[in-house]
Amino acid sequence: MESSIGYATFIASLLLCLSLFPTPFSNARASPLIRSVCKQTQEQFGYNYKQCIKSLWKYIPTRSASNLKDLDTTILKLALTNAQQSKPFFVNKLNTTGNNIVKGSGAVKQCGDSYNFAVDGFAFSVRGIKDNDKSVSQILIQVQDEIVRCEKALTSTEIELPYLVSSTNFLTMLYRDVAFLITSQLFHI
Repeated sequence: MESSIGYATFIASLLLCLSLFPTPFSNARASPLIRSVCKQTQEQFGYNYKQCIKSLWKYIPTRSASNLKDLDTTILKLALTNAQQSKPFFVNKLNTTGNNIVKGSGAVKQCGDSYNFAVDGFAFSVRGIKDNDKSVSQILIQVQDEIVRCEKALTSTEIELPYLVSSTNFLTMLYRDVAFLITSQLFHI
C-alpha cells in the first residue's frame, strides 16, 4: 500500500514539474489571439513564429489578455521592462569609462540615449493605449529608430554585448514590433 502511495506521489510530482516548464507544444496551448499576432509579426517583420509564441506565452499577463487592447498594453509593459533592464548597462558602461576616450564610448553613449528615449516612449505608449491616443504609433516608430541607431552604433565599433543584454535588446525590439502591429490594428492605421 505504501509503495502505491509513494508511486502516485512521485507521478504527481513529476507531472507538476513538467507543467512548470515550457514544452515544445506551447503553440498548441497559446491563445488564438497570440497565435494570430505572432503569425502577423512573422509576415510583417520576419520574426520566427515559434520564438514569438514562446516569448509572449511565457508571461502570464499575455496569456490572460482577451482582446487586442489588453494584449497591446501587456506587451508594451514587457517592452518597457526590457528597455529599463538594458538602459543601466549602457549608463554604467559609460560611467566606468569616465573621461577616458575609449573605443566605442560614442556608441555606448548613443545606446544610453536611445534606451532613455525607449523607456520614455514605452511609458508614454502604455498610457496612450489606455487613452486611445493615436500618436502611440508614431512614438513606437521613433522608439524603433532609436533602437536601430543603437544597434548600428554598436556594429560600427564592433562592440559585443553580454548575452543577457543582447537577448534583452532583442526582446525589446520584438515587443516593440508586436506592439506596433497591434496598435496599428487598434487605430486602423
